[in-house]
Amino acid sequence: MTQSRSWEALLVVLGLLVGCSGLPETSRTGTVHEVIISDTLHPRDLEVRPGDEVRWTNRGSAPVWMYFENDLPNELTCERGFSYYYATEEFAKIEPGQSVSLCFGRPETVGYSIQWQPTVHGGPRLADLNIPDATLGAIIVTGPQRTP
Repeated sequence: MTQSRSWEALLVVLGLLVGCSGLPETSRTGTVHEVIISDTLHPRDLEVRPGDEVRWTNRGSAPVWMYFENDLPNELTCERGFSYYYATEEFAKIEPGQSVSLCFGRPETVGYSIQWQPTVHGGPRLADLNIPDATLGAIIVTGPQRTP
C-alpha cells in the first residue's frame, strides 16, 4: 500500500469512528416525523421544527441507501444509524423494516437522496463515482427551536 493510500485509509477509519458518536439517538422535543420509503418516498419534502426527529423507515423489500450532500455534524442534535464517508458526507444503508433518524438543530433546508443501489466510489481513478438513479427529498427546518 502506498503512503498516500495508507493516509486515506486512516482518515476513513477515523471518520467512521468519530462520526456523530457524541449525539443522542432521539429528539429532545419528543416530536418524531416519519418518512416512509417503499417504491416512492412519502413525504418527499417534510417541514419540521429545530430539534424534531426525522425518521426514515424502509417499508420496501430490499435495502436502500440514503445520502446527504453536505457535512452535517454542526447542524445535528441527534443521530441514529448514519455514518460518514471520508468524513464529508453522511450516509446510511437502511435494511427492509429498519429505520434511521436525525434531528436538525437550526432553520435550514437540507437535501438528500434515496438510492436503490449504493454509490460506488473508485474505478479507474479513485475520484470516479458511479451514482445510480435516486429519489430526491428535502427536510425544511423552520421557526425557532422548541423548548423540551
